[in-house]
Amino acid sequence: MQILEIFKYYFYLGLTCFGGPIAIIANMRNDLVDDKKWVSAHDFENYFGYSQIAPGPIAFQVCLYMSYFRAGIMGAVAGGFGLVLPSFLIVLFFSIFYQNFKDTYYVTSILYGVSPVVISIILYSGLQLASRVFNKDYFLYLLFALSIVLTIFLKFPIMFVILGSGLLSLIFYIIKEKKNDETTTRSGFLLFAVSAKAISEFLITARSFIDSKLVELSLLFMKVGALTYGSGFVIVGVLNQEVVNNYGYITSKEFLDGLAFGQITPGPVVITSTFIGYLTQGLPGAIVCTVSIFLPTFLAVMILARFIGKISKNFYVRGFIKGANAAAIGAILSTAYLLSGAAVNDYITAALALISLFCLYKFKLKSLYLIIIGGILGLILMH
Repeated sequence: MQILEIFKYYFYLGLTCFGGPIAIIANMRNDLVDDKKWVSAHDFENYFGYSQIAPGPIAFQVCLYMSYFRAGIMGAVAGGFGLVLPSFLIVLFFSIFYQNFKDTYYVTSILYGVSPVVISIILYSGLQLASRVFNKDYFLYLLFALSIVLTIFLKFPIMFVILGSGLLSLIFYIIKEKKNDETTTRSGFLLFAVSAKAISEFLITARSFIDSKLVELSLLFMKVGALTYGSGFVIVGVLNQEVVNNYGYITSKEFLDGLAFGQITPGPVVITSTFIGYLTQGLPGAIVCTVSIFLPTFLAVMILARFIGKISKNFYVRGFIKGANAAAIGAILSTAYLLSGAAVNDYITAALALISLFCLYKFKLKSLYLIIIGGILGLILMH
C-alpha cells in the first residue's frame, strides 16, 4: 500500500505542479512534512541537502530520497516514475503536434513570442542560483568566470568544465584549510583522471560494437545524466551543446522550442529529453532518452542513500560541490547566451526578453504565465 500511495502522490504532483524544481520541492515540503507527516522537517532539510551531492535534477533527487526512506528501492521506483510520467506524456503530445505543425503560421507566430521568454527564464534561473552559491567567495567568482570563457569562447564540453571546476575547488579548499597533503591531492587528480578515462573508453567501445541510433542516444543521455551537477538548466545546457552542436540531431531553434514545451508542462525541466528523443527517433527515442537521462541519478541516489549522512558532511565532498556549482552557474548563463541567437533576432524579441526578465525579478511572475503571454504577443505581433 505504501508503494501505491507514493506513486499516486508523485503522479499528482507531477501532473499539477508548475514552476520548476523550487516549486516542486516547496510542494513536497508542504504536503509530506506539514500535511501527511511522512517525515520530519529536519529529515526533509537533510534530503534537500543530500540532493546537492549526486548528479541530476535536484527535485527528482529529493523525490527519490523521500520515497526510498519511506518504502525502500521499490518506493523510490514508484516515486520517480510517478513524478516523471505526467510530464513525459504531455511533452510527448506536444512533440507529435510540433513535428506535424511546426511550420504553420500560428505555431510559428506563437513560438516567435515564446522563444525570447525562455531565454529570460534560463538567465533568471542562473542568477537565482548565483545568489545562493557565491557568498562573497572570490575563488568561486573566478571559477564562474573561467567556466563562461571555456564554454562560450573555447567551446569546452560543459560536463568536464563542471567536473574540472569541482576538482580545482577541492584542491583550493584543502590548501586553504591546511588539510592538504601530497597523497590526498595526488589521489584527487588520479580519481578524476581515471573516472573521465573510464567513461570515455566505455562510450567509445560501446559505439564501436553497436551501431544503433537508439543505443547512441541512450549512451549520450546517460553520460549527460551521470556527469552533470547543478539544476535542471545545467543539464539543458549540456544537452544543447551535445545534441545541437556536437551531434546535430536537432537545430538550435528546435531545441529552444522543445525547452519552451518543457517549461509549460509540470514536472522536471529536463523532460525536454522526451522532445529531443521523439524528433530524433520517434516514440522509441522519446522513451530511451527520458529513461537514460534520469537513470544515472536514480542509481547514484540508491547507492548514496545507504551512507549519505557521512558523505554529506565530508569536507572534501563539500569542497568539490562548491566549485561544481560555481561552474554550473556559468554554464547556465552561457547556454542563455548561445541560444539567444536563435530567439532574439530583432528589437521586438530583445524587448520581450528584457521585459520577461524584469517581470521574473521584480514580480516573481511564474514562467508558465510569461510563456503564455509571450505566445499571445507573438500571435498579435506577427498578424
